[in-house]
Amino acid sequence: MVNSPNKRVALKRKLVFAMLMSLVTVNIVTLSILLLNHVPAAHFLEKWLTSISIAWPIVLISILLLAPALLRLTEWLIKENA
Repeated sequence: MVNSPNKRVALKRKLVFAMLMSLVTVNIVTLSILLLNHVPAAHFLEKWLTSISIAWPIVLISILLLAPALLRLTEWLIKENA
């Protein structure tokens, strides 16, 4: 999926994947935390949007910076029996 002979397409795929993955992850985590902390319905949307606006860039940058090293670590830990 991510691998492509065209480096430009491969880069776009990695960026879009990182954006989507970080957005989904941030939404799951922020909604879970707000629900667990019993945030009142009147403030829920405001707190949720504030949380996402802070967390999403952090998670996106983390995925972009850490994913290559984690993929290499995964390949090292799980080697193919060739």
